Amino acid sequence: MLDHSPFAAGAWPDISIFRNKLKGLLSPGEKVEADAGYRGDAHTSPPDDCNNMNEYLMKQDTRSRHETVNRRIKQLKCMKEFRHDKADHGFCFDAVAVITQLGMEYRSE
Repeated sequence: MLDHSPFAAGAWPDISIFRNKLKGLLSPGEKVEADAGYRGDAHTSPPDDCNNMNEYLMKQDTRSRHETVNRRIKQLKCMKEFRHDKADHGFCFDAVAVITQLGMEYRSE
């Protein structure tokens, strides 16, 4: 089971979380879309790993949507302002992720 505890900034950069916690959850041959910071890992597909312009634009749209999710999560301040016990952070983050997803589905910007 995946540990949803907070990962200390700096001590756990994104690539370390991926390699130590998430990579093992991928199916054989499965890759994740990633930014250039993940370059060099066989389980990631960096921005320039595409066969044509349509694929490049599709990947660009995917990264853009992800950045929108990150921005909306930051707006709810669940990553920096703990108004709850840190042991409950995973539960609270999941709630914010659901609120963010519902907001994207039922509200346009």
